[in-house]
Amino acid sequence: MSDYAGKGPRGWTIADGRLIEEVSERLMQDRLLDARGVEVAADGGTVTLSGQVAAAADIALAAMLARGTPGVREVVNRLALQPGPRAPARPTEPEEPAHYEGRWGRWIPPFTP
Repeated sequence: MSDYAGKGPRGWTIADGRLIEEVSERLMQDRLLDARGVEVAADGGTVTLSGQVAAAADIALAAMLARGTPGVREVVNRLALQPGPRAPARPTEPEEPAHYEGRWGRWIPPFTP
């Protein structure tokens, strides 16, 4: 069995505006990539990524995500590294209490003198 998903009819190309949306959506939804500094452009199936990212791994990750988008023929990666603090993935949550509330009640560590 073959997997033909993502392969369109001969001569068909996705519109540049739609391609920009698709790639941008993939970059935005990836939980490991902070894509706020990334700009996406498209021209005839060639996607250009430009801007700045906070980690070196983000450069390769953004290119991989763009390359995996149906309709992308080539990726030009012009992302630059701008080291700095990365934004937290989500707001900080309160610390877990020092005890454990389990199925059978509260667990308290044994006292050791």
